[in-house]
Amino acid sequence: MKSFLTQTKREKIGTIDGLNLFFGALLGANLGTLDGLNLPDYVNLIFLLAGTVVALRIVSTSERRVYALLTLALYLVLLSSVMLLPGRRLNGMAEADLHRLGATVAIWVTAILLMEFWPVRDSTAAVEDRPEPDPS
Repeated sequence: MKSFLTQTKREKIGTIDGLNLFFGALLGANLGTLDGLNLPDYVNLIFLLAGTVVALRIVSTSERRVYALLTLALYLVLLSSVMLLPGRRLNGMAEADLHRLGATVAIWVTAILLMEFWPVRDSTAAVEDRPEPDPS
């Protein structure tokens, strides 16, 4: 049963790549609704989101876990401040758009961290779990 609750290294890579592809597209769809945002705020948002996406990717690839997690935490604090603090809010961004963008990033980060810390087994163990072919 434990073998069903773990993933191989390749399964982990595939899962994280799939999550990044899906949420990257969803983030692009969210950005397409920001017609009322003025250009300077839009540019700032793009920089913050790009940093967050890069930080998520670093979490998945870096051997330096603490560095990667601190980088992600920094971008999440910056992004949260723009979304939550009244003086830092983006001018012209509808409240519903702000909430959808926040939900997208929050679910994406949670999914990546969950997959990143999910147990991984050696791929040779995965081969050993397969039933032997019937010789007949």
